[in-house]
Amino acid sequence: MAEDRFDRIYNRVMVKMIKSKINARLDSGLQKKYGLKSFPIVAGDVVSIRKGSRKGEGGKVLEVNHSTGKILIDGITSVKADGKRKEFYVNPSLIEITRMDLSLRGRLDKLKEGAARRHIEVTEEPEPVEGNTEVQEIPSEEVKEPETIEESEAEEKEKEEEAKESDDKQD
Repeated sequence: MAEDRFDRIYNRVMVKMIKSKINARLDSGLQKKYGLKSFPIVAGDVVSIRKGSRKGEGGKVLEVNHSTGKILIDGITSVKADGKRKEFYVNPSLIEITRMDLSLRGRLDKLKEGAARRHIEVTEEPEPVEGNTEVQEIPSEEVKEPETIEESEAEEKEKEEEAKESDDKQD
């Protein structure tokens, strides 16, 4: 009997966690425009990373994982020891929304409601994000990441060939 009650409570908490929205901070321009500091993030929003080693990088949100509370961003990957690229999920506290995808039904209404609570009137209709919108990255001289996996593999082969040639010359 006690186990059944525990299972019901546990399931209720898990469903609430999965259905909960993950909020992210809005950039300063959007904060002034709508009077909101944060807003639920969805796939299709354009974000930039504001803290950490990847500060300044950004892209379009591909996936919001509600069970782990992390966000997958287009173009943000990590390199494994064998040289392969792996998806890199980012904590929402480290990012800010720079452009919102308002094509989802009801999202614009929620935005207008939040602005109205702060006595800000949204007169213009924001444009929905279309296509592949990119956020400019801060140039980094230290790390040069190739844009595709094929380019990184080609660079690795060139380095291996140069290393073999230098070994042959030393012998």
